Amino acid sequence: MIMVSLLALASGISSGVLSAAGQSNTAIFIVFAHFAMLPIIIVGLGYGTRNASIAALCGVFTVISFTDIFNGLLYGITIAFPCWFVVRHALLNRKLAQGDTDWYPVGYILSNLVGYGAMVLILAATVSFDTENGFRGVIDKLIADIFERRLTIGGQLNVSDLKYQIVSFFPSIAVVVWLFILSLNSVFAQAILTWKGVELRPTPSYSNLTAPEWLYWALVASATIALIGKGPYEYIGRNLAIVFAATFFYIGLGIIHGMVRRIASPNLALTAFYVFVIILGWPILAVAGLGFFEPWTNLRRRYDCQNTDAQEEKKWK
Repeated sequence: MIMVSLLALASGISSGVLSAAGQSNTAIFIVFAHFAMLPIIIVGLGYGTRNASIAALCGVFTVISFTDIFNGLLYGITIAFPCWFVVRHALLNRKLAQGDTDWYPVGYILSNLVGYGAMVLILAATVSFDTENGFRGVIDKLIADIFERRLTIGGQLNVSDLKYQIVSFFPSIAVVVWLFILSLNSVFAQAILTWKGVELRPTPSYSNLTAPEWLYWALVASATIALIGKGPYEYIGRNLAIVFAATFFYIGLGIIHGMVRRIASPNLALTAFYVFVIILGWPILAVAGLGFFEPWTNLRRRYDCQNTDAQEEKKWK
């Protein structure tokens, strides 16, 4: 027990150091900072929620000791609490009548994280509502600072159009990127623990995600606000719609992976697909739409993709 607690402390310190180092201008430290979540999730999925709590708190104090209270608070909001949240829900389970263990659906964990990111976005917008130009004005100043002080751009290059596009979608992009990094760290943590044979939960089927009903309504509501709202309401609605669509993008990817498995060269087809998505960008919307309409199209059933999480969903309502 003492050794495990020491491991949790070491994991928290490692996470805090990685996060604090990412504030430097050194490229390698910035890359390492993206894995600041990994130690907490590993110790949590391997040794329980209690040790994840120890690691998360230790990480917060480590960041504060290296930087300041503000950065410690930011670390707690974006890394410590989300990692604890992932571990807490990933290890939720119940015993079925036939003796099997029923684990909390991964799609629900992802959706809850999306909801958490949306709440942080709404809170940030509310706090800055009375400032000049509202939430968008705050983001505009932030992006202007990045372009004018931190990026070295050739003197006469006009970047106003690029800055406008970034400002329009920056809040949602920040949340989606954070969600992707958290998802990646969680998958890596589970893979490492499975490789070592010390995982507490069996590796779930990531290609068979489902979303709870509230997420559909949240996406419809935010999209409606984006369409009919004006000024700050349109801005917030648009970014919330993108955030809520993130889970459906993951579901759509799972459907595409299931469909591609039926063709002769699945790896080549998937490589071409991802290149196509990265280059053009707009297919992201199509993939999210595919995931959104899955309950009505039943593409998984048509392509013989077992929907494990859909079975779990009925038990966890």
